[in-house]
Amino acid sequence: MKTIAIIAEYNPFHSGHAFQIREAKQKIGSDSAVIAAMSGCFTQRGEPALLDKWTRTKAALACDVDLVLELPFAYAAASAERFAAGGVQLLHATGLKATLVFGSESGSLVQLNRLAELLADEPESFKEQLKSNLKQGLSFAAARQKAAAQILGDPDLASELALSNNILAVEYLKALRRLPGHQLLPVTIKRSGQAYRDQRWSAEQTRASASAIRYLVSRYLNPAWHPDEEPLAMISLLRQLQGHMPSASLSILLEAIQQGPGPLFTESFAASVISFFRSVSDSSSELIPGMAEGLNRRLKAAAARPQPGSHITRLSSLYQQASSRRFPVSRVSRASTAAIAGLQKADLVSFDEAGGPQYIRVLGFSKKGRHLLKLMRKLARRPLIMNASDFLEHGSNQALVRMSELDLAATDLWYLQAGESSGQDFRTRAIQL
Repeated sequence: MKTIAIIAEYNPFHSGHAFQIREAKQKIGSDSAVIAAMSGCFTQRGEPALLDKWTRTKAALACDVDLVLELPFAYAAASAERFAAGGVQLLHATGLKATLVFGSESGSLVQLNRLAELLADEPESFKEQLKSNLKQGLSFAAARQKAAAQILGDPDLASELALSNNILAVEYLKALRRLPGHQLLPVTIKRSGQAYRDQRWSAEQTRASASAIRYLVSRYLNPAWHPDEEPLAMISLLRQLQGHMPSASLSILLEAIQQGPGPLFTESFAASVISFFRSVSDSSSELIPGMAEGLNRRLKAAAARPQPGSHITRLSSLYQQASSRRFPVSRVSRASTAAIAGLQKADLVSFDEAGGPQYIRVLGFSKKGRHLLKLMRKLARRPLIMNASDFLEHGSNQALVRMSELDLAATDLWYLQAGESSGQDFRTRAIQL
């Protein structure tokens, strides 16, 4: 049995995700098993997931994923480079030979590999151009794209780095280049449908993005957030989402909307983030990842001022005030999420020195997934964690203990904000389909 590996957020699981799995099985084998390394309760842009990790696991298993592994918080809510590296390292740690499948706007592995080679090797000429571009006040992403164009002499190729899925695709390929002895064969599938970050909703749109789906859900649950748009009734929400999500995933989403826990949105954490930066010291905030170059002071200054506009836009207003060309909103959001979860720069150094994710946390599995787990018990390079109590067996591994503490804290943050009790990791077992 062949294995397909995917690094994902499934926030929520939509028709584009189903398309990727179908295409992958056509290329690799219809009877292939599918492993997903999935973000927990927070995502790569530093936002809370719409639904908790077990609900999203249930949706993934209902839509042809066979084994869902949790990408630890320190990698899930991180830069594209760290997110990709953590996902690749986690899949490598399973010990399984697999085809790593990822979407891209490019659809060309040759082009993406050219970019990955440059960014992974970082010749001195590239470093100098990047440094020069950063001094001009460009964001890291813009400075890197400009430096790639200057070194490669191919602005069209470098412009591929401006597209969200291409960025992650290049980072996956970089991570593979830096991981000796891996058994992951990369395959890219050209992405179609709505752009990744486009949240505009149109009845004519085919294959809506996850951002647009979350936006539509927020219109239904929080009509005050959208004063210029008509409130949505449940039947209207259902009709608009049909065709953009597999029926099983849509059913799970609607059940969560009606019964909880969640859904949650970025603004759900406004009080936590603003109160943190109103009380934290400069010296303490400098220890948080992403807070270099004065971002901590910008956030503290913004939090100290009354936020303009309605209370329903408090956090987005804070992020906009703190952002700049050098500090895009995504970086501000990630740094803020790291802050309230307790992640520190020293943690990332420790995790890197330890070789990445220190365990394989299983969130759910199907019958095929059970077979993969049987193989992993013989081949895995990291301990398998089926329940949070399993962490207690590895107390001598300091990096593992600290990484698990952050995962547990992130889950508690999400559940407490959703009005539930803490400690869900200890009470919830891996989902079996």
